[in-house]
Amino acid sequence: MNVVAREILDGLVEKIYENYPELLEKYGEAGKVKCREDVQHHFRNLDVAFKLNHSKIFIDYSIWLNNVLTSRGMKTEHIIDNFQKMQEVLHEPEFAGKAEFYHICLSEAIQALNQVDKP
Repeated sequence: MNVVAREILDGLVEKIYENYPELLEKYGEAGKVKCREDVQHHFRNLDVAFKLNHSKIFIDYSIWLNNVLTSRGMKTEHIIDNFQKMQEVLHEPEFAGKAEFYHICLSEAIQALNQVDKP
């Protein structure tokens, strides 16, 4: 089930890899495929939070995601950058009626992730 149009997902992945070209070197083209799947999964989790009208669902997902990905060599900053890039596309028509809620969830998740590495 696609939650977000292919063009939006592909654009987000390209922007992520432009900001972090070392990811291509580290993970290769298979990493781009996985990144695209991950972004799609982020939007699915946003949609679940939206349907239940409960942003904490996405915040909890974000913290769990950070634990999983950082244990595999990613950095919290990669996830934060990804979420910021997602915020940039919320003006697209397919997010009508959801954009404000998604933006709030992403902002709260970014704030929570910024606290992860703080003592």
